[in-house]
Amino acid sequence: MAYPSPLCAVPRVLNSSLSILSCPFRRAGLFEIGGRATFVNLDSSTLAVIAPVPFDNESETLIDGKQVKYLIAPDFEHHMALKGWKDKYPDAIVIGPAGLRARKATQGVHVDYEITESNKELTAKDFGVDDPLLDTAFKFVFFERSQNKEIAILHVATKTFIEADILFNLPAVEQYSKSNVSTNGFFSRIFNTMHPDSVWHKRLTGQAFSKSTTEGVKTVAGWDFESIIPCHGEVIDKDAKKAFTTLYADFLKE
Repeated sequence: MAYPSPLCAVPRVLNSSLSILSCPFRRAGLFEIGGRATFVNLDSSTLAVIAPVPFDNESETLIDGKQVKYLIAPDFEHHMALKGWKDKYPDAIVIGPAGLRARKATQGVHVDYEITESNKELTAKDFGVDDPLLDTAFKFVFFERSQNKEIAILHVATKTFIEADILFNLPAVEQYSKSNVSTNGFFSRIFNTMHPDSVWHKRLTGQAFSKSTTEGVKTVAGWDFESIIPCHGEVIDKDAKKAFTTLYADFLKE
């Protein structure tokens, strides 16, 4: 798994609260699935970065002088760039799924808060963070029994569902728009079928999420969201709730 150097990152401001930084990312050295960090303004001077990709000049542009107060790893995969960000912003508070603290300790990165309660809606206060800004900004659902220990995140004010590997929406057009790498290679075309209407994506989701996650899936389906920011593939800003409920239809029947 690798990010390119230079990163070929694509910054985009979605609204006054949210910005994204999209870039190429190759899984298993074969599949061009892209990567994406989401920047969330908590107020006029502080922000949270969800699923950080390697820091570069475009990151600094989106930060725009604000304090990086939180770094949030939304699963066991999207934490590779944490050390670079923590070195740059040593006072940033790191949040991740249960078990990530032990994984990152060998890299000298301390995970300050781990989300441990599974399949239920949580706010930051529920897992120990005493910060009204964070507490009101997000709702979380942790899927402990999912393959990658996924954390679903709802940005309440903008009705945006932010996620890592819960839903793919490939091909990764925006993420490769500044790169000379094609997303239509033989192996990438196989993964490009990973989108919410894909039977293959539905089957793989059924393997990655056990039936014991059903209550958590239902909780997310009950959230009020109008868009989805995935780490892999295109942002969904139309029929986002339908995209999620279509992909997880089998769980919602339980």
